Amino acid sequence: MASQPNKRYPNAPKMQPKAIINPKILSYGDEVEKDWEGCLSLPNVRGKVPRPTKIEVRYLTQNGEVVEEVLEGFLARIFQHEFDHLNGKVFIDRVESTLDIVMEREYRKIIYSE
Repeated sequence: MASQPNKRYPNAPKMQPKAIINPKILSYGDEVEKDWEGCLSLPNVRGKVPRPTKIEVRYLTQNGEVVEEVLEGFLARIFQHEFDHLNGKVFIDRVESTLDIVMEREYRKIIYSE
């Protein structure tokens, strides 16, 4: 898991890549936010996905250390997105309406006009 600001996610926090082994989501916060996601599994497609903004997680590091931490905001979203892949889901499985799915070109128009 990693995060860096980029064209698609200019406000993404900086986070060095780290291995997250055998992840578990222990709890979900009550607040849910709908925000844009994309995925290399579905190139050029974007969707507004509702996800809890705060989660408590447990995983192993590369050294076998057990880590429990609370993730919030964008990092919570990334973790849930990748966790979904382990369970055979992609982000479009989570959108509430097909109206929340757009192609990359339309997404760029939307985010640059916000």
